[in-house]
Amino acid sequence: MKTKTPTMHEKIIQYEDLLHRIQLLREVTMDGDAVRELLDNICRWSYAHRQGNGELSELQQQKLINGQFWKLTDRRI
Repeated sequence: MKTKTPTMHEKIIQYEDLLHRIQLLREVTMDGDAVRELLDNICRWSYAHRQGNGELSELQQQKLINGQFWKLTDRRI
């Protein structure tokens, strides 16, 4: 799992790609399952920010966040 902390430029690229994919899948291909997968990725990324109930070190928490960040645009289908 890639756990490198993204730069601001990498974040912008990833977020823009995610938004474009959601739009494409929802309005062009009308693939609701794929949109749901991307939304699930967003939920996992969001949860990584509070996962561990404060018991993880900052480095451990950041690794979880980074790992989920790099998976934001991944699809299983």
